[in-house]
Amino acid sequence: MEEMRYTKTFRPFLFIPGAHIVWLPLGLFFVVPELMGHEIEMKRGSGLTLGIVFCVFGVVAVVATLLLAAFLSGCDRRRAFLREHGLRAQGVVTAVSGTPSRINGRALMRLHVEAPEVPGLAFRQLTFDPLPEGTAVTVAYDPENLRRGLLVTA
Repeated sequence: MEEMRYTKTFRPFLFIPGAHIVWLPLGLFFVVPELMGHEIEMKRGSGLTLGIVFCVFGVVAVVATLLLAAFLSGCDRRRAFLREHGLRAQGVVTAVSGTPSRINGRALMRLHVEAPEVPGLAFRQLTFDPLPEGTAVTVAYDPENLRRGLLVTA
């Protein structure tokens, strides 16, 4: 089973808020001359107001991009920690469901996994390479949070 790193797999989604960072320099284009006393001629409104609105959009885009990147990186760190330090158990794939997402033409699938020997251990995992229902697998899990698990081997 292929190792899926969220930071690498979902990198194209960082482009969505990241592309909106263009609002920041555009806003500065209007704000800086206004603050230096060179008023920009506009038919309606003020260049300063327009610049501030654009700058706010740009700052929101920067914050959203950084938060999304930090979230994806955190997911990878949690998965690596589970892979190395998580308790092991025998599990079974109980269901395979598709997602509406396709990345680079590959369908993203969701595996539903349960471990009968550990009551309450059930989790979902995204993958490009789904296993058939009923496949026995080894899972790593966090005993403090049974919703946090990871497929280790198929």
